[in-house]
Amino acid sequence: MHASGHALATDFGALIREHGDAVEDRELAGLADGVLTGGLETTASMLALGVLVILQNPQSATLLSGGCGDSISQYVEELLRYLTVVQVAFPRFATRDIEIAGVTIAAGDAVACSLSAANRDTARGSHMNDFDPTRPGVGHLAFGHGIHRCIGAELARMELRAAFPALLGRFPGLRLVVEPDQLTFREASIVYGLDTLPVTVR
Repeated sequence: MHASGHALATDFGALIREHGDAVEDRELAGLADGVLTGGLETTASMLALGVLVILQNPQSATLLSGGCGDSISQYVEELLRYLTVVQVAFPRFATRDIEIAGVTIAAGDAVACSLSAANRDTARGSHMNDFDPTRPGVGHLAFGHGIHRCIGAELARMELRAAFPALLGRFPGLRLVVEPDQLTFREASIVYGLDTLPVTVR
């Protein structure tokens, strides 16, 4: 098991031992889903997809391997914006009739927000479909927004800021062993990610 996954399983086991009788099965299942999806799968997917982007943009890798804290932070923020591993927010339900941008939403309608589309909206800047780690901060919705913003956002940022430079420092010869168009991506998954990322670390 992945080290982070083992730690999460241990923490979840402690929760069950200490509070299991006070938590209903449905609530426990929801907690497990939140912990494993939000605390493990998103970070693992972000690391794999981030490595792919870095390997496809090798000229920018020096910003991570030899950069300062600010350049590393800016690089990670651009990866978060560009990749948006949770691409669709949880659905919302209209409590009253409302019109937004010329579209009528009736009370009771479900609304699904595309976070990836919002992060690439040209209203936020130019060439938003491109990865540019030198892009001035434009902000992003990779962690959602408002009261529904990801509670683990700052932990995720810290993990990514540490992991990418460490990975490049440990494996400076990291290379893809297949052509990018041979890679396959998850289908019908809440978390966007790769099925596999074959690399050599020579």
